[in-house]
Amino acid sequence: MKKKPRLKKPFRILLYFLIEILYTVLILLYMNYIHDQYSFTTVFDTELYSIIRYGAVLLIWVIGPMLNRYVLFLYVGAFLFVILGQTWYYRAFNSYCRINTALDLFGEVVGVKESAFEFIQREELMVIGMFVVITLIFILLYFLCQRRCFRLRWRIPYKLAFLCLLIPMNHHYQDYLAMTEDLKNNVDLFQMSNTDYYIYDVIPTTNQFVDRFGILPLLYRDGELYLQKEVMSAEDKEEIAQFLAGRPEKTENDYTGLFAGKNLFIIQAESFNRASLDEELTPNIYKMYRDGLRVQNFNTPALPGSTSDTEFMTNVSLIPNSEGHAVCYAFPENEYRTTLPKLFNDAGYWTAAYHNNYGKYYNRDVIFPAYGYQDFYDSNRIGVADGTTDLDVMEVLKWMYVENEKPYMIYWITYSGHQPYTLDSFGVSEESIARIKAKYPNLDDSFVSYIAKNMDLDQAIGNFMEEMEKAGKLDDVVFLFFGDHEVKNLNLWGDSIFYEQTGIKPMDEYRYTELYFYNSAMEEPMEYTKTATALDLLPTIANLWGLDYDPHTILGRDIFDPEYDGLFFSEWEYWKTDHYYYNFMDDEFEFLDDYDEEKARQEMDYAFRQKEISRKILKLDYFAAGKKD
Repeated sequence: MKKKPRLKKPFRILLYFLIEILYTVLILLYMNYIHDQYSFTTVFDTELYSIIRYGAVLLIWVIGPMLNRYVLFLYVGAFLFVILGQTWYYRAFNSYCRINTALDLFGEVVGVKESAFEFIQREELMVIGMFVVITLIFILLYFLCQRRCFRLRWRIPYKLAFLCLLIPMNHHYQDYLAMTEDLKNNVDLFQMSNTDYYIYDVIPTTNQFVDRFGILPLLYRDGELYLQKEVMSAEDKEEIAQFLAGRPEKTENDYTGLFAGKNLFIIQAESFNRASLDEELTPNIYKMYRDGLRVQNFNTPALPGSTSDTEFMTNVSLIPNSEGHAVCYAFPENEYRTTLPKLFNDAGYWTAAYHNNYGKYYNRDVIFPAYGYQDFYDSNRIGVADGTTDLDVMEVLKWMYVENEKPYMIYWITYSGHQPYTLDSFGVSEESIARIKAKYPNLDDSFVSYIAKNMDLDQAIGNFMEEMEKAGKLDDVVFLFFGDHEVKNLNLWGDSIFYEQTGIKPMDEYRYTELYFYNSAMEEPMEYTKTATALDLLPTIANLWGLDYDPHTILGRDIFDPEYDGLFFSEWEYWKTDHYYYNFMDDEFEFLDDYDEEKARQEMDYAFRQKEISRKILKLDYFAAGKKD
């Protein structure tokens, strides 16, 4: 048998080096494309990105021609995952993800794969595929050239290559550290809280951080904080005590005791926004809006823990500021002095919470009992499949209350309004599609799906009201209806095609989550204008039902308190009171009336401090510690 011809050694060496040089160039071009397309370029980001690129070259030229392909696949794959992962997360939440958030929500992403994939665009799958193809091609070239054509030993001078690459990597890293030190030394931390060093040191919001420093520095700084184990001290405990002691006292107002003695049915509507409010298509929700007590300017943001963070704010009136964690995972068994169900438990009510999905989702089977609910019913206890529509769940729930004689407080976390917004997704019926298209023939399918899902919820509410009215008990129930967060992956801002296709006047406020209190025995509708969010629901409900609570154990305010100027806060959008908008990204105010700017700055400083105090309350399990003491 003839031996296969082998290339002469000089040509073998030249061929090998040409292949590795081509591999290096393609990898660097690919990384540059990813960085340019999906990341932010800042001075801080440039230094870290340079280190990452040198790391890729180091892997190619130091660890060997076969091993480098496998290791580099993981290395560049991790870089790709961080950059694209942040892009997908931003589409869903309008903010960037922290390590704790990613770890906490991984189970939820797996559980709702269809919804998660909705945020990934086709061209991004092609970009991922391109990297896989490059890797496979150069693995194949290795086997063809290194194994079949010739057998060149790996003789790169390791130490020289290592030093040539390590020196500039260390140089860029030292430059990065020097810049962070300059931030610390040149900024007065006793000025407004959102100075650059404060943003870098604390990461008050990921949007602020990425806007100032970039995505890669966020990963670096967040990694530092993740590895650091913060130890709470007696000074932190004293700081909390002093802050809470300075909270405003509760006072009575014109709305105190308005619904005293009534049953309460809270409906936390998945992704509900004003755009779903339609007299013909969602008549029962519209009746709540038209005939009830509606709070104008109420809105709920999408925070890192999504729906679970809204549940947390509603039930304990604290801010879910836990360093990127979803509170339901980070602090599931903390004790709280004041919670919504505890107030009603003390008043002799039966308290129960319901959700259409399995109890492990957002850890609800643990955290709702910790809030104080006497019962939590997930889909299994209700007797339906996971992810069942609101209409189907209500077929079970309504009978639980027709015969019930004991006062009750219900907290229902609905599900039908959840993305994906396609015509074949759950909660979308052919009848609803036909009705929507008859009214809005040119409406995009995604908006048709969104409205149809809320029609499913509307019909469920209508069925409950009908059965309670037949039993002569409808007048005894007050419905509290609000959306859990702004709708994800669906543009309802004033520039949306939704308004052109429906003929509705374009308004940014159509993405607001709304708040209605409705009781069929109300003599006349009422409207109250106040900037507010879910943080304020607990003291507001307590006031309406005439329930006693300690205002020094919560951070929200009674919406109907005439001394309260309101507050809406977000991770990605402006903050707002009744007097001004505050753009925390640029530290700019837009005043709605003649209001003192210095006072506004003090109020925003106080709002930032509230978040920090709430974080320390959670980490210390402050109220449990106080109870023990």
